[in-house]
Amino acid sequence: MRSAGRLAVGLGAALGTAPAWADHPGGLRSDAWSPLTAALVFGGLALIVGAIVVVVVAIFTRREDASPK
Repeated sequence: MRSAGRLAVGLGAALGTAPAWADHPGGLRSDAWSPLTAALVFGGLALIVGAIVVVVVAIFTRREDASPK
């Protein structure tokens, strides 16, 4: 019963804040960029972040060489 109450409160909070992300004029709106430019910039950023994640995972999962040299 407690988890259902928490879920209801969380859902209510999420739905209550949803209109805040609407397209408001002002500082959050970028009329200067075309949709193609925005897609290319954010696609490039996503590619860079993905590459960084792959490099970090490769570093952390690197195996030590057990054979003596």
